[in-house]
Amino acid sequence: MDEEPVQDALFQIEGPDEDGCVWACSPEGGDVWCQNLGPTEKVAEVLSQWLGSIDYDEKESELRYERSNPG
Repeated sequence: MDEEPVQDALFQIEGPDEDGCVWACSPEGGDVWCQNLGPTEKVAEVLSQWLGSIDYDEKESELRYERSNPG
């Protein structure tokens, strides 16, 4: 069974801009696409809550196991 390549993030975060807003943009650059996520403080609050809701260490352990035990 072939191992699928690890996918990179489909966006990058930019900003804040002159209005204090944060943007999610294409990794190839803002000319491809960008989405205004809102004011820096609100975006930070939402991202912080989301990051706190995932178990990053558990996900990393699963990925390491899958890589070392293919098939």
